Amino acid sequence: MSVQFDMFGAAPVNDSSLVGLKVKLDRPVDRERPCCRNICIVGTAYELTCADCGHRRGRLSPTTAQWIQSVASRFGAPTTPIIVRKSHTYDEEAPPAATNSR
Repeated sequence: MSVQFDMFGAAPVNDSSLVGLKVKLDRPVDRERPCCRNICIVGTAYELTCADCGHRRGRLSPTTAQWIQSVASRFGAPTTPIIVRKSHTYDEEAPPAATNSR
């Protein structure tokens, strides 16, 4: 199935493709060294390319891509860029080492 992109709106999404969707990168590295507006277009193999200058900015993880696909198939293509942030890990929430305070 071929996808025709709308010049003035979001690309249509089907269950197997995110190609053409826009995402806004808000990872720590993107705040330290931004590229243009930090808005990227998802390409094949979930490659992220800067929407302004075409510079390669990374890839979506398979887990993130699957989540975006499930949301888009349930609610439709987003009209604004999806914000991609640093993934949360439980290591960041580890309680401090136990101390014997008795």
